[in-house]
Amino acid sequence: MGRPPCCEKTGVKKGPWTPEEDIVLVSYIQEHGPGNWRSVPTNTGLRRCSKSCRLRWTNYLRPGIKRGNFTEHEEKMIVHLQALLGNRWAAIASYLPERTDNDIKTIGTLT
Repeated sequence: MGRPPCCEKTGVKKGPWTPEEDIVLVSYIQEHGPGNWRSVPTNTGLRRCSKSCRLRWTNYLRPGIKRGNFTEHEEKMIVHLQALLGNRWAAIASYLPERTDNDIKTIGTLT
């Protein structure tokens, strides 16, 4: 007995996202806002599961994501927060809203 799957797996596309799919997802989010991810594939015609849509938006497409090297201040903050919170990367990421939890996890495991 477990959690129900995030979507129907038949016909779901896997692998790299195309620029066209990104445009469709960004356009939909700009019009409807982020949230209610279960409805995104149906309403957009994307053959992706809702979790994939949410992660694509959160980690790659949302405005304000900071890319590139971490500053010395950011690295020190990650080390400090990891000492306080442990490896709770999403919690640590909430203190650095321009960075994704995946990016912070990468830095946190290197320090």
